Amino acid sequence: MKIKKMSNSNKIFLTVCFLILFLILLATCDNEESENIYVNINETFTLKCGESVIVKPDNLDLGFYEVISDSRCPTNLRCFWEGAAEIKVWICEPGQSAKFIKLPIYGDVTYEDTIRHVVVDTLSYQLSLLQLDPYPDEFEERDYSEYEATIFISNIN
Repeated sequence: MKIKKMSNSNKIFLTVCFLILFLILLATCDNEESENIYVNINETFTLKCGESVIVKPDNLDLGFYEVISDSRCPTNLRCFWEGAAEIKVWICEPGQSAKFIKLPIYGDVTYEDTIRHVVVDTLSYQLSLLQLDPYPDEFEERDYSEYEATIFISNIN
């Protein structure tokens, strides 16, 4: 039995094929670590409905589950009451079950209106819904899935 030696051009061709195959496999790998969004405790962040973050250093999973209601007085209208909106978020410590929390916001409150933010204590954290967008408009119907919530999380001192 005679064994043929591979020519240099065949070696280069096989090396290129293996390299391309490796790059394709690398590109199609499901790398969950890169999909996670990380924030730090005492940090403000914005989530779209359905999104979540990992809060460092405790590796706390926090997500925007749904808009429960939005009865805030629409722009360009005069209302007897400013109205309110409420969202539901989940919070989950590593190895524990998720806990659902309701976060309210009243009227046309924005990120800068620090005195009007409602603080909710849960587990060993404080959560505040600082802003909920889009703000209602009298002529526009909104799908709750389009909302974005600006949230602040801190430790209870």
